[in-house]
Amino acid sequence: FWCVLVVLFSCNSKSKLDLDISNQEEIKLNISRFDQELLHADLYNLKTLNKQWVEDYGMLYESFIFQMINSGHAHDPMIGYRLEKFLTDSTILLIKKEMDKVYTDFSIYEKELNAAFKYYHYYFPKTSVPKIVTFYSNFHAKAFPYSDTLGIGLDMYLGRNNTVTNNLPPDHYTQYMKQDMDPELLVTETMKNWIYSQHSKPQEYANSLNFAARKDFLSTLIYHGKMMLLLEATTPNKSDKIRFGYTQNQLDWCIQNEKMVYRTLVELKLIYSKDSRRILAYINPGMSTSGLPDASPGGIGKWIGYRMVKQYFEENEITLQELLNQENDARKILSFYTP
Repeated sequence: FWCVLVVLFSCNSKSKLDLDISNQEEIKLNISRFDQELLHADLYNLKTLNKQWVEDYGMLYESFIFQMINSGHAHDPMIGYRLEKFLTDSTILLIKKEMDKVYTDFSIYEKELNAAFKYYHYYFPKTSVPKIVTFYSNFHAKAFPYSDTLGIGLDMYLGRNNTVTNNLPPDHYTQYMKQDMDPELLVTETMKNWIYSQHSKPQEYANSLNFAARKDFLSTLIYHGKMMLLLEATTPNKSDKIRFGYTQNQLDWCIQNEKMVYRTLVELKLIYSKDSRRILAYINPGMSTSGLPDASPGGIGKWIGYRMVKQYFEENEITLQELLNQENDARKILSFYTP
């Protein structure tokens, strides 16, 4: 009898994130396809195009020239020649062909991004949605948030089984990185990068491969847990597997071993540790998490932090906005956690 009640309760329990926002005004993102402008550029007009791209894409374009393709500065007199040399390289022509196959039609992702930013705007109505720029990053950046713009490096989502992805040098692009370079992760990774860039302290957000640590292990878990809860709120139709970039086996392992993972953190006296090296071992991506079985996914600290924050959020009269604005609340949130 009691088992039946538990099952009925769990089936009927509704998350505070289960919202109907169909009456909200639709979001229509301004999307520019810099990747296509660049890779299909008129080779006889590169100097003029360079000027236009500096004007249109600013920091993103200058970072592309200087850091991503290592061609000096966008204002260099030789930039036209350097761009032509880059665009006619045989490897770039192959990548161009693959990018055209996967992303000539961006409408599916545009629709999903519009929906995600509709939820974001619901929670933060005073915040403007960013302009979106799709670009070629030369395999340097999944996202490039700056000012009022969010760049999406489409080459980083060609597909985990794509020939170009598989041929990336393994010493720089490990197998777990290639596993995440798939179109199914484009929307959640894009939203994740925007969320981290907008809701982190100054200088705290770096990129999706280099997450920040706060003053101790617990406050770091809670910070990332809040970011992942907001990601869930803005992408309710995506699964935890997609949001965390895990395989189904990895997610199942997390669910089945949550108690063991938390017990390990306690036994190793990690909860209040201020050792940044140990903290980042549980936060940054990897094949597995150091100190846990090989079957564990990398970055499991973000998942445990999410579980802590989600439980606290669901059991208390608090809005998502209030939760994100709360500071020094890590111990309070922990007190509600029952793995």
